[in-house]
Amino acid sequence: MKTAGRIFLGLSAAVLILWLVPWLYNLATLKSYSPPFTLYSPVVHDFTYLDREEGAKKSLRFIDREGNVYGDEVQPFFYASLLHSRGEFPDSLDGRAITYKEAEDNSLVMTSRPREVAKRNPPVYLLMESVPVRMELQDPEDALVIRKDGIKVWNMASNKMLEDKTADLASQLSSCGFVHPAKLLAGNPSHRKEYDEGYLVTDSKDQLFQVKQVDGKMTARSFPQASGLGIKHLIITEFKNHATLGYLIDRDDRMHMLRPDGSVVATDVIFDPVKDNLLVVGDLFHYTVKVSDDDGEKFYALDSSDFSTVDSMDRAYPLEDEVNLCEYIFPCRIRFVSSDDGYVKPRIQDLSLKGLLADLIILAGIILTIRKKKASQYQ
Repeated sequence: MKTAGRIFLGLSAAVLILWLVPWLYNLATLKSYSPPFTLYSPVVHDFTYLDREEGAKKSLRFIDREGNVYGDEVQPFFYASLLHSRGEFPDSLDGRAITYKEAEDNSLVMTSRPREVAKRNPPVYLLMESVPVRMELQDPEDALVIRKDGIKVWNMASNKMLEDKTADLASQLSSCGFVHPAKLLAGNPSHRKEYDEGYLVTDSKDQLFQVKQVDGKMTARSFPQASGLGIKHLIITEFKNHATLGYLIDRDDRMHMLRPDGSVVATDVIFDPVKDNLLVVGDLFHYTVKVSDDDGEKFYALDSSDFSTVDSMDRAYPLEDEVNLCEYIFPCRIRFVSSDDGYVKPRIQDLSLKGLLADLIILAGIILTIRKKKASQYQ
């Protein structure tokens, strides 16, 4: 029992050391870094990053890759409201007439974070009415419940399955070739949006469908052009300009744009939803797509009409010049939480052969010292 107790205490001490010491060291030595906000400019046709001009005015300025400095007029769509209030919003750009209303209607922002993707949700999805009686979206009264044998429609107030709607949905999905069970669902059941497109759903064969409620009846449609992509992640958009219905991420982490007419457009954007952060800022001319991880950022400028790549840029985060002492002391680091998800569990990270070698040398020295002491006691 004494031996088992010593082993337990030793392992516990080792876990605490590998957890707390690197954490305290990083807390004391870590330097904050905030990457500058970057957008593709339709005026200078280059990526420009936001900076603050030194001086009393502290005015905003944008700098391109050549070091040229511009004011907020270089981003006329992102600062459309500000320029419009000053009477400086342009009436044309690149030979094309534009209006302030067009700029507003085509302005969009969308984000995706690993923490949101990794979290586990119960297989219950709030179901909105896409054509509300009062012309404004209302809080949902029903919900979709995902089961192995089908998708059920439940009334939340009575907690009872709605037989008619469930049978109607089953018939709609069957006629579209849906094969249960459903694998992925993406929706945004909130009344804080312009309109509702229900849910994008994939079946057991990775076929893509749309399910929504219209005038109290369940409807479903299929998207044959998405077959064969091996969809691993779905994002429903519901933007004001109706340019897309959703974003599809395939088995190779490539992003595809799903249009409302069912067509699918492949892009050059590579995005791993479980590891990368995604930011999409769109306007009348371009979409600026930023994919970032722990090492840096990748920017894509996509043409808003056909989603072809206009330009791209990589930005690596600056490396710390200081030597990480933990790398030379510990063979690894143990963490229990991560910004990529909301779960508390042990995670072994930052494996180091240098630290392992140093620990083995220290351990060998301790063993030799103990043996010498025991040998001297018997002499």
